[in-house]
Amino acid sequence: MKKIKVQLLIALLIFGFTSACSNAPTETSPELTALLERAAVEDLFNDYYLQFGPEGKHDFMSFFTKDGRLEVNGLVAQGYDEIKEMYAMSGSGGQELIPEKEKNPVPPGQSRMMYSNLNIDIDGDKAVATLLWHSVKSDLLTSPPKVTEYGSERTELVKQDGRWLISKRLVLSEGGMPEALLESYPQK
Repeated sequence: MKKIKVQLLIALLIFGFTSACSNAPTETSPELTALLERAAVEDLFNDYYLQFGPEGKHDFMSFFTKDGRLEVNGLVAQGYDEIKEMYAMSGSGGQELIPEKEKNPVPPGQSRMMYSNLNIDIDGDKAVATLLWHSVKSDLLTSPPKVTEYGSERTELVKQDGRWLISKRLVLSEGGMPEALLESYPQK
């Protein structure tokens, strides 16, 4: 009889333990969800800005909604085709000509786009992000780097099929802008 009571007690303990484990919360807390969404938006910007570098695939379209809007210093592109054309015109479309190698023993430097001061405001399946961007370049590998252009950005994002995408991106140069863009630059 004692043996049966011990076995029954062990069975009840195992049943109680498994029941307690199965009562774990099935929903993610709002705080954790907010952190995960913010991390997803940060990843989008990290991946997006990598497109400008020498290793970039220049696949900018994968970051926009089909009806996305891109405004750069007053120039406006709406939808995939126009946005792709704007990037190609700026030399960031992956179609740049590769210059002939010069007879310089020092390798050429790199040009990089970077961002800082990222602020993200998420409201459900919509978000607004603001940031500062900088273009940094070295003419040669041994040359000191210099900021060649900088500015600010305001980006509206939407979550579609579980993925954050850019629905509207407004980019303004605040220094180093090519003079050819002065005509389109929005007046304040």
